[in-house]
Amino acid sequence: MAARLPEDGEFSLGPVRLPAGRRIITEDEEPVAWVTEDPVAEPGRVWAALRDLHTDSGLVPVLLDPEDNLADFFFTGGVDPGEIDGLSAVEVLADSWAVHDDAAGPPPGKESDLAPAEGAALPVATLTAALGWFQAAHIGLVPAARPADVPAAVGWVAFSDLMDHRNGVWIGSVLRSFERRFGARLVQIGPGAAIRLLVERPPHTLKAARRIAAEHRAFADEYLGLGPMDVEQLAAALVDTPGWTFWWD
Repeated sequence: MAARLPEDGEFSLGPVRLPAGRRIITEDEEPVAWVTEDPVAEPGRVWAALRDLHTDSGLVPVLLDPEDNLADFFFTGGVDPGEIDGLSAVEVLADSWAVHDDAAGPPPGKESDLAPAEGAALPVATLTAALGWFQAAHIGLVPAARPADVPAAVGWVAFSDLMDHRNGVWIGSVLRSFERRFGARLVQIGPGAAIRLLVERPPHTLKAARRIAAEHRAFADEYLGLGPMDVEQLAAALVDTPGWTFWWD
């Protein structure tokens, strides 16, 4: 049975008690998310608790930046995340690979051309500390099978390359791949055209990070919140880093 969004008002999920929230209803009168009315302190801790309840609830938590509240967080109307099944990360990354003349090697032509999966996870204490970096944020709940499907499920639109609600389909194809290979899960959307991921299995060596850095370069316009970087600079910044940030112009 599909997960049901909470009604407007306060909401409890297992041991997690959330303050009053509201449904985000798009122009086609479709409710796509439930979001707390006010920002919540220590949102990373709350996100982790809600993440652990996803199997039973069917609701994926996502942190939302207060700056985007008046725009309903750029949620424009959900797309069936099943559409992501027909688009591979290889296709998405290969399309924009040539834009970067310093790309590390040729563009991917098949799944095995992508950076290989990392096996060693960061310590739990490191990941918990990384969640402590998040500032007060609205807590969103989205009916979805996995974090990577959230941008499509809500029809997130916040940047100019593809100003329609199918942005989330091609974003989701890459996020699914990052989830599978690196345990990278969407934690926050915003401010603006940015997303932030928690990464359980980042690259542990510079050699491993170079190919991943090239994928980041093809996927977004800026990364890690550090401004434009070439592949070598980005690779060095990715080693053992538990948080990935992407931003689009």
